[in-house]
Formats: sequence, C-alpha cells, structure tokens
Amino acid sequence: MFKPISYYLVSMTIPFGLATGFVLGANTSSPKEYEPRLDKNYVKIVDEVQRPFIYVSTKAKRTVVQLKVECATNSQSDMRGWPFEDEFFNQFFGKRPPQEQRAKMSLGTGFFVTPDGYILTNYHVVKNAKTIKVSFLDQSEKELPAEFIGGDPKTDVAVIKVAVENHEYLNFAEDNSVEVGQCVIAAGNPFELTTSITMGVISAKNRNNLQITDVGDFIQTDAAINPGNSGGPLLNLYGEVVGMNTAILSNSGGYMGVGFAIPSSICQNIMYQLKKDGQVRWGYLGVSVQFIDADLAEAFGTAKGALVASVQKGSPAEKAGVQSGDVILGIDGKNINSPQELESAIRLKTPGKEILVSVLREKKEVKLKAVIDDRIASEIGEGHDARLGITVEPASQGTLQRYAHAILDAEGVIVKSIDDNSPLKGKVQVGYLISQINNKKIRTASDFVQAMKESDNKIATLLILSQRGQYLFVSLAPGSKDKK
Repeated sequence: MFKPISYYLVSMTIPFGLATGFVLGANTSSPKEYEPRLDKNYVKIVDEVQRPFIYVSTKAKRTVVQLKVECATNSQSDMRGWPFEDEFFNQFFGKRPPQEQRAKMSLGTGFFVTPDGYILTNYHVVKNAKTIKVSFLDQSEKELPAEFIGGDPKTDVAVIKVAVENHEYLNFAEDNSVEVGQCVIAAGNPFELTTSITMGVISAKNRNNLQITDVGDFIQTDAAINPGNSGGPLLNLYGEVVGMNTAILSNSGGYMGVGFAIPSSICQNIMYQLKKDGQVRWGYLGVSVQFIDADLAEAFGTAKGALVASVQKGSPAEKAGVQSGDVILGIDGKNINSPQELESAIRLKTPGKEILVSVLREKKEVKLKAVIDDRIASEIGEGHDARLGITVEPASQGTLQRYAHAILDAEGVIVKSIDDNSPLKGKVQVGYLISQINNKKIRTASDFVQAMKESDNKIATLLILSQRGQYLFVSLAPGSKDKK
C-alpha cells in the first residue's frame, strides 16, 4: 500500500545520499577532522526537482475555488414524533404544523475551466443548492455568487458559472497521456482548510465496479483526498487536469491512501454538453452483453471483452452487423476488457458519430462500423408513477451488478425507490427489476411511464425479477392509489 510513497521518498533522497557519500569518501582518512558542509550544487539539483510542484501549486491557487453551498432541509428536532396524525385528533388539536425549513451548509471544491467563469465540480456538491458562493484560494477576489448551469448524477459532474472575464483557468490532459506511477497533485479544501495541496502518484486506471457512479473508469490515486476535496482537480506536473477528485475508500471517512478521480475525458464530455444544452445525451449501441468466465473464455477464445448476448432490433448494433455470440474487443481502437468498459465507452460517444467496433467472431477479428444513436436523458433517465408509488431507473450492467442480480443482461427497469404509501410496499424491494407490464416489454423509464398511463383504469400486471433470480407476478387493481 505504501510502496508508491516509499519509491517517491527514495527518489527524492538520492541527491542527498550521493552528496553525503562524496563528503564521507573525501574524509575517510581522518574522520576526526570531518566537518559537515553544504554543497550548493546538490541543493540546486533538488531545487530543480521541486520546481514543477511549486509551479502547479501556484497555478492551483489561482484557478481552484472553495464552494459554499446552502441547501434547504426540513428541521427534524421540533416536531419529531408528532402524535396526532389521525383525523379524529386533528379536529381537536389541529393538523401538524408545517416543518421549519432550515438552511444546511456544505463545502466543496471547484476549478475554472474557461476564462469566462465556467467552473467544474461534483454534482453531489451542488445538486440541492439554493445558493452557491465561490471563494478564491489566493483571496485575490471577493466571494462571488454562482449560477447552477447543469449537472449529471450518472457521472457526478456539474457545471456552475460566476461573472468574471479573462480569468485564469486549467486545461485538460489527454487520457492517453496518463500513466500508472505518474506524479499527481490534488488541490482542494479538505475539512475547511483552504489552499491545500497534496501529492502522490496514479495508483491505477480504469477502476470499475466501484458503485460510485453509473459510468466508471475511475483513476485511483494515493494523493491525500479528504471531505471537502470533492470537485477539486487532480493535476499532472504541467498543471493540466487529469481528473476530478470525487470519492475515497475509507473505514473512517478520512484519508486511507485510496482515492478516486473522474478522468478528464468524461469531465470534458459532460461539461461541453451541459454548457451547450443544460442536459446530457448518451450514446446508445443497442446490445445486451455479459461477462466472459473461464468456461466461456475457452469456448470463445478470449477472456477479455464483452460477450454479446442479444442485439436489439433496429439498433445501431444491428445495422452495423453485430451478432449474438460476438465478443466486442474494442471501440475506436480502445481495448474493451469488460461489459462495464463497453458501457462507459458507448455512453460517452457523441450521438450521430460513426465508431469502429472490433469484434471476435468464430475466433477471427472483424471490424464493423456503427453510427451511435441519440438516446436523450428522458429515455434512459428515471421515471416515477404515482399509482405504483415507485421510481425506476434503467437496467444496465452497472445497476444490475450494484443490486446483486445474477442475470446481468436482463432488460427492464430497476426499482430505485418506493414511496411510504405505495401499494407495492412489502411486495417488491429496491433493486427489483420490472421487465413487463400487461405483457408489454419494458426497456426504458419512458416505456414504464407510458405502460402505466395505458393501464390507468385497468388491472396492472407486472412481471418482476427479484435479486435472487426468481420471477414473480404482481397485480394492481384500478384505483389502488390516488393520482397526484
């Protein structure tokens, strides 16, 4: 765990070790006459080594900001356990008073990405914001109010804006320039300590299955990241953004040597879309894929890639000639090692763009061209139905794995939340998959909403797959729940 840090310390102490060796060697004949001295040549070497770190730290102070976010939240202290919820008691004591709205403050980090005031941060930092105020780390400017431009919960990326002109900003590094072992610097405001700079290395790339966001490929680093660092940049020694710090792996809530950053390519993709349209449009290929286990690896001739279980009719994949039984090995020259990597790669492709798909078919590599479809956020986003009292989200490799489903190529929508007064309370659980309503296949949240509209005055029969791999039918009578 500590090897990256140890290697860095060793490399930094080499000049000192050499200097000491030369001095001792020069005085071995008469140790009593030895006097410590400072060799300025070696000091210059060390000074040159640390110059890039000082440069990046100085640049970060001028481009990284602290975010003070005010959110509205219900007070839970005064009316907790109100005993008179029944209408009979309401006649005598009156209804429960409305809950007091109290402001909740949270702190985070952001960084300038354009000269005209656009700032990138984590969506979870600003998603419930009433007001956002920006403070500058070098205290060169006064605190400024910020406007929320847009955010994407699936990648945890958000964009805000302040009224400035010709402000210094950070450029993005190319993903292919990032290497494991590379020195990086994290900048932010941990524990309200502004202007904090920490250093480490990139420990790993393409970390998936972390259940942090739906789109993975995280950069892992041992640079110290703590609460308050969320939304801050992870920088290379050129002062370029290689990622945005977003999460840590910890038993205590504090730094334990494992932090994760969203890669620069994802940050840029989401930023451009939010700036342009205020929403995110995802790329769509139209395949259901699965993992390749040891037995399948022997049968298909590879242990890497994403095995195509089915191809949706009319999808870009079908039009390109992708077949069931193909193993997708690459997208636009980038190797695909797992279904998660395929999902992340496709989602971040611009709708309408032609891509090159490398597949293994009968143990021979085949190149196919596909035009990515345009699936807008509403088609793959969340959906809520008042009659059922549930909110659903799309079933993807990531969500199915998150909820411990054994069948990772199942189609449908996942139950994300259940209202307290839902007629399905006790019958289904968060994480269950709905694949049919009244014998109509459900693939997206919009399918779910439309099917429930069509069954408003009818009995709604849902085919549900539990996390234990069992199918069950659930029926709902007309008018089971008042419409909101």
